[in-house]
Amino acid sequence: MDPSALATGFFIASAFQARHDTVLDTFRKRLIGACGPIGIEETLLNQAIIQARQVLADVTESIRTGQIQVDETAIALAWQAGAARAMGNLHPVESLRAATELFDPVLDAVIETAAGQPDAACIVRTATQALQRSVMTRVRWASEAYVGFLLDRVQQAQLAERRRIARELHDRVGGSASVVTRNLELAKAYADTDQDRSHDKVDVAYRASVQTLEAVRGVATDLRLESKFDNLEQALRGFLDVMGEGNAAVDLAVSGDEAWIPAEVLAEVFLVVREALRNAFRHSEAQTILSHVDIAPHEIRVWVSDDGVGFDPDHGGRTGGSGLASMGERVELLGGKLFLHSSPGRGTRVEAFIPLSGTSR
Repeated sequence: MDPSALATGFFIASAFQARHDTVLDTFRKRLIGACGPIGIEETLLNQAIIQARQVLADVTESIRTGQIQVDETAIALAWQAGAARAMGNLHPVESLRAATELFDPVLDAVIETAAGQPDAACIVRTATQALQRSVMTRVRWASEAYVGFLLDRVQQAQLAERRRIARELHDRVGGSASVVTRNLELAKAYADTDQDRSHDKVDVAYRASVQTLEAVRGVATDLRLESKFDNLEQALRGFLDVMGEGNAAVDLAVSGDEAWIPAEVLAEVFLVVREALRNAFRHSEAQTILSHVDIAPHEIRVWVSDDGVGFDPDHGGRTGGSGLASMGERVELLGGKLFLHSSPGRGTRVEAFIPLSGTSR
């Protein structure tokens, strides 16, 4: 770049820099006028202004030097902004839309500043290339941050699913498998000293092994049900069809709009109701089982009651305690509360209250 062109570039860059606040004010008004999420949310709007100020700095430096300049150290802020927008469920297309609102005021300011100056066309071309590269680099980094955030969420969901399956196996398979192992050990210990007792232990181990096999099949069945899960009532009725045990009449009702419930919460609600129904089927000896799910915009209320034998919760008079603990853990993870009401001869009622944050599927 010859000295005269360098001087022209320096002059135009200084004049353009004096217009930065005007350009940013126009950009802010355009974002607000577009009524998009970035223009509506004050925090996102301020982030966009910060990014725009850095773009203007890149364009100004490119005009001053006659070469395309993009400050890579400042690009890291674009990554942070992209991650923050991802956490707020803001798609990268909104960043691109915001960027388009910046092009016109920047180019208008550059053209007006360079008008009548030597090499004006060359300077406008340099400014345009710098503007495009600076904006698109930031959009790319923000998009990569968004994708990275989503991949992290997928990984966390996979880990949560593995923990859930492990909990299912522990709760439903681990107990009976332990009974098999313990009774086989006892049978071996009594084999030489007490044949009758040894045979009894083998019989107990056999029955427990049958229960273990049924539990494994139950977990596999549940996983197949959940893989097709897209409607709570349908999934629960499908579970009832699979269970098909006992003489109890079941009244199942789901009211409210399931769209109010995030998908991951809906799946957990299914698991809680399913476990309560399973306990009622297996342990209550009830004639009637009632199960209702009431969905409101702010809360889910679940209750399962039976008219069966009941038990004393304080003394663990009913088996399936691990299932109750699992339900309590699931509800607690959702920020809710689980209540158990029962007494001998007066049936059992399980209630859960789960708050909703307002996010829907």
